[in-house]
Amino acid sequence: MIIADAVRAVAQARTRASWNDRLTHWERPPSDHEEGKIQRAANICTNFIANNQTLQNEGVRIRPQGSYFNNTNVRLEADMDLRVQHPNIITRYAAGVDIGAADAAAGYYAAGKTGPETARILRAELASVAIARFGHANVEVGSKAVTIDGFDGGIADVDLVPALNLHWISNNVNGGFHTDEGIIIYGGDGSETINFPEQHHTNGIYKRQNTLHRFKKVVRMLKRLNYELKETDAISNRAPSFLVECLVYLVENHHFLHNDDDRYGRLLRVVERALDLVNNQQFADDATEVNGIKYLFRAGQAWTRADAQNFLAAAVLRLRA
Repeated sequence: MIIADAVRAVAQARTRASWNDRLTHWERPPSDHEEGKIQRAANICTNFIANNQTLQNEGVRIRPQGSYFNNTNVRLEADMDLRVQHPNIITRYAAGVDIGAADAAAGYYAAGKTGPETARILRAELASVAIARFGHANVEVGSKAVTIDGFDGGIADVDLVPALNLHWISNNVNGGFHTDEGIIIYGGDGSETINFPEQHHTNGIYKRQNTLHRFKKVVRMLKRLNYELKETDAISNRAPSFLVECLVYLVENHHFLHNDDDRYGRLLRVVERALDLVNNQQFADDATEVNGIKYLFRAGQAWTRADAQNFLAAAVLRLRA
């Protein structure tokens, strides 16, 4: 309680100059020491998966994903997401697609195990080899991922996430069909999470280039503010890291490019603009994730538009305090 009160007092007392000092620290990626821990973790897990015959027989590939892969992780997020990707393809279709015609055009057909069954086999094998390597106390088997704790201080936490290839089929404006390639992750209860990590990664690079390398710095600032808002009880739960990145991405590039800006002014402008956009019902209905494919606020997300509004409103209030 005393620590929480101290955090609140320091936060409330922050001047514009101290905001800029704090944001200079917050915008930085993890330290070289933290980066080294993350990379060691990735190397260890990649090696033990590569040496597992069952996983290799399934034809899995190891791919990084998440905030570390996208270079938007902060110093409080020294962990790594590794995707253990199976080569089987799962198809999903946009509204209005003639599924039979699309399958015939691409040569899709049902074969082998179902997606949930494949994910279950991968998750069980990953759990088995991780426990054998790190011990029960350091491995947690969740609904979607197998998490390995950085128990010895020398490596970071790692989430091993079984996934399958996803082909998202939509109608082409010129006739025929268009395919976006992504991934699908199955929970133990059969729930599905669809992501497009490669498109996310590419679009984030372009956004960074088009904002004088300020986009990812602002993402890190807002992620750290997210932690502070929770620590000071301004919000009941931290906004998901992925959502924070998407909200910053929504903001038009020119809001990052004021030449007379300091860090405080830039962050406040971006957050206020993000709130304006999310408060616009029509904009919010059509807003997409960083990947430009999946809708940000439609059914199936782990958050709602109201969650984003509440987080952004709290961030604006905190910055203007």
